[in-house]
Amino acid sequence: MKKTTQLIVGFYAGIVTIAFLMLFYSFNTLHQKFDEITVKRINIVDDKGVNRMIISNQERMEPPILFGKKYKRALNPAGIIFYNEKGDECGGLAISKNPETNTYALAFDYDNADAIGILTQQSNKNNHYKSGIVINDKDLSGKIGGNTNRINLMTDNGNSGLVINGPDEKPRIIISVDSLGNPLFKILNNEGKLIKEINSSE
Repeated sequence: MKKTTQLIVGFYAGIVTIAFLMLFYSFNTLHQKFDEITVKRINIVDDKGVNRMIISNQERMEPPILFGKKYKRALNPAGIIFYNEKGDECGGLAISKNPETNTYALAFDYDNADAIGILTQQSNKNNHYKSGIVINDKDLSGKIGGNTNRINLMTDNGNSGLVINGPDEKPRIIISVDSLGNPLFKILNNEGKLIKEINSSE
């Protein structure tokens, strides 16, 4: 009986020692410094374990989460996704590619849709390129993906322009300068009919 007790105590002491060493090693490595680290995905969470930021390659990128529900992405990018305190996506930095276009974008969202984006696109088939800022209104109905494009400030193959849309997304004011340096100012009604135009020949 005495030997059995000694064995149990010895076994317990051994387990405790191993556990202590593992715990000590874990705490010892929490604040390690690295010159370089290679990973496929990093999740940054708050004290409750809710994702607040994910850095990922395209294969491991998290699908969009809005109001706690996951949705399918049209194209998985590599990049950084930002989350609010509820764990819903609220913006990100995306680097994506498809057979047609390379797209690099920084975006911030409303709680149900895209709000503002800074983007660059280059075609994989020709010399077409564009970059600019896109600003959207929020759909107050709460519809997922519901937004209205209101302002586009863009350069497109050497042509630069500012387009201000009405609440129906139809252009109402267009200010542009083409690749030859010719300025143009247009005002349109809600049916798309030209009301006023000022160009470099006037």
